[in-house]
Amino acid sequence: MFEFKIGIDAKEHDKFVETHPLCNLLQSSAWAKVKDNWGSEIVGVYENGTLVASSLVLIRPLPMKFSMLYTPRGPIMDYTNSELVAFFLKELKQFGKKKRALFVKMDPTIHYKDFHLGEEQIIDPMAQTIIDTIVASGAKHQGLTMAMDATIQPRFQANIYKEDFSEEQLSKSTKKMMKQAQKKGVTVKMGHTELVNDFAKVIEATTERQNISLRNSDYFEKLLTIYPESSFIMLAQVNLKERFEETKQRFDKNKEDLANLKENQVKKRHNLEELDFSLTREMTELEENIAHSGDVAVVAGALAITFGSTSEILYAGMDDRYKRYMPAYVTWFDAINECFERGCTSCNMGGLEGSLNDGLIKFKANFNPTVNEFVGEFDLPVNGLLFKASEYAYKLKKQKK
Repeated sequence: MFEFKIGIDAKEHDKFVETHPLCNLLQSSAWAKVKDNWGSEIVGVYENGTLVASSLVLIRPLPMKFSMLYTPRGPIMDYTNSELVAFFLKELKQFGKKKRALFVKMDPTIHYKDFHLGEEQIIDPMAQTIIDTIVASGAKHQGLTMAMDATIQPRFQANIYKEDFSEEQLSKSTKKMMKQAQKKGVTVKMGHTELVNDFAKVIEATTERQNISLRNSDYFEKLLTIYPESSFIMLAQVNLKERFEETKQRFDKNKEDLANLKENQVKKRHNLEELDFSLTREMTELEENIAHSGDVAVVAGALAITFGSTSEILYAGMDDRYKRYMPAYVTWFDAINECFERGCTSCNMGGLEGSLNDGLIKFKANFNPTVNEFVGEFDLPVNGLLFKASEYAYKLKKQKK
């Protein structure tokens, strides 16, 4: 016999979510602190005293004292149990009425397809059955959207699974880029809130290059503080002063070799003159970069959080001034590896466009990700009369973003 409860204990909820196949960071109880501009509640279903379904529900006020409810990457339950789904959604609707909600938006991480790039895409045989079960329980499916901004959370994501990840499994070109980064003096260090300001500068450089809006240092510090034990920053840097001194030594040695050449050493002279040109250019560039960034330049970074057996690289960026150093490759590799070292079995690299032909997938493909395609968003109408109008207004608002 099912029993619906409001105000599930946060620790009990987290323990349930962490061990569930649909585990996701956005369903952790602490995510409500991240989204503190929303109200929140944890609701769930017990069967004979055991928690069998649970959901963090975010509550956003709307005009005229109405609200909308959103359960990010939830609810968490066994969607093959049609009785449980029907019961939970019925009670969720009643809970929505108490909150004067127009609708409840939900986007559980039910896989529609999982595939590697270039592989045949096969639909999960249970996916349509689960969609039908949710719809039969009163929700409206928003469809298999393709654009990343068509839904609150991306319907497609690049996910690295532990069994697919090692340096040996990387492509030759990816290994080459990582070696190039190391050869150019890129080093990576891991830290926490003490690295926030440097990380924020990298993200700022990324936003300027891509003409997009991301987060600032306050938000990054907030994430790290809310998840103190399970979060980290991976930061790549280059000691420009050391590189300049090393390059200057090579330049001086090359000048000496040129001066000592005999007249008949034509081929060697040509090679040394080419090296002279290359080293002169590199020293000039290093001098410009030192003037811009100081003796040590922060060139790339990634912020990740682990939860249960899953992990998410939530933000990452690179200073385009140093793209020839290939710092993103070693930064992402070390960040993903750290997640697996902490006991995770998967690491989400972030969302993708459904077309799979954007710039995001070109870089992420270097790490052999599995593309997870989810079933998408559902809206559970609470106020039938106003739902259609609110749905139209919601879509209009998203178009203006």
